[in-house]
Amino acid sequence: MKLSKRKRARIVRRIAVGTVAAAAVGMAVAGVAVAARRTEQVEPKLPAPGATLVVDAASKGLELVCGGRRITTGPLEGRATFEIETNEYDPASVRTRIAEFSLTSPAKQGGVTIAVDPSDQNAGERSVLRRDRSRPARIEHTIDVPLTVTVRYPEILGLPAGTAEPLELASEAAAVLIGQLSGFPPKRARYKLGREAVLSPQGRSGAEPVTLVKFPLRLEGF
Repeated sequence: MKLSKRKRARIVRRIAVGTVAAAAVGMAVAGVAVAARRTEQVEPKLPAPGATLVVDAASKGLELVCGGRRITTGPLEGRATFEIETNEYDPASVRTRIAEFSLTSPAKQGGVTIAVDPSDQNAGERSVLRRDRSRPARIEHTIDVPLTVTVRYPEILGLPAGTAEPLELASEAAAVLIGQLSGFPPKRARYKLGREAVLSPQGRSGAEPVTLVKFPLRLEGF
């Protein structure tokens, strides 16, 4: 049966409308699927108290200011160990007490060592791991580190001639490192210095303090 032009036009319009409607439904279903996937991004679990976690640590280098001069060290590598403890002040978080924290650079780059003495930590200087309420799929890790920085060969880094060898620096207050993680142990988690830290030369009365300006840190769990 031969259709008139008007009927054919009607059928074509109906097919077009149906196609558009089907596409709209498909897009809506896809949107619901994406939303479902987002809601499935459950908040990452915090490690259980009592656990001990060892991670690799690496830094592109420290940036220091000494006597008005900016000094950058070479890359450093090392390891950190965290002991997980309950946080009585915030049940939604855990403390990650530092049992070990040490990074070093080769002698040709000044022979820099960054270390934390666990015995120097007090209740207010323990790192804390908590869920980031603004980003449910992330965890915020704040590390308070009472740093000791030792430079075996200061002149290699451009420090003034006559600087004591080795040069030993200790933070007057704990340095603060902050990282946003997808879980813990971390996977290529990057941390940055929360604020500048003042490092005082040890065994040299009247010596000018050194300011730690940058300390980029990367932690990688096993």
